Amino acid sequence: MRPGARIRNKELMKERILQAAIEVFAEEGFDAPVDRICERAKVSKGIVFWHFNTKDQLILEIAKRSLPHDIVTNCLSESNGEEILRCIGSRYLEKYSDPTMRMLFLRTISLMGNYEELAASSRELCGPLVAEVSRRVFNSDSAEDVVRVRAFMGGLLCYVINLPGVDKKTYLETLIKITINR
Repeated sequence: MRPGARIRNKELMKERILQAAIEVFAEEGFDAPVDRICERAKVSKGIVFWHFNTKDQLILEIAKRSLPHDIVTNCLSESNGEEILRCIGSRYLEKYSDPTMRMLFLRTISLMGNYEELAASSRELCGPLVAEVSRRVFNSDSAEDVVRVRAFMGGLLCYVINLPGVDKKTYLETLIKITINR
């Protein structure tokens, strides 16, 4: 086997394990046994622990994937403030409209007290990343403007936690309007 093919197979195996773990953890919670992940991925425990030294390492990888960091950082490349908010909002609502990702995200929130690395990710999201969004949207990171962005993010979270009787587009446009005060 060529070295490039071996590396590609290793990456595919790791992704297969991660996808199985996402599904199992979303369905059963993070205390689900690794055996369930092995069954779903059709691999041995040895293969799982070859890719992830511990179950905690696997949990952290999955939990971090469920957080919206990727959405916020990718949307910061948008051209203006309103488009940044629209990008964050639409991608957030899209990511968490998937029932598996939604459940995994909610389970991750409840897990933050057990893992300092997750708590640090949350602090980064709600601190420096929110401040950067505020600077890009309002040209300011004043306390008031940061709170406006945090309220926007909280509004998105509330949509995920308890789906309102309002369609996504109307909800998002109203949230943007309230946030930018128009």
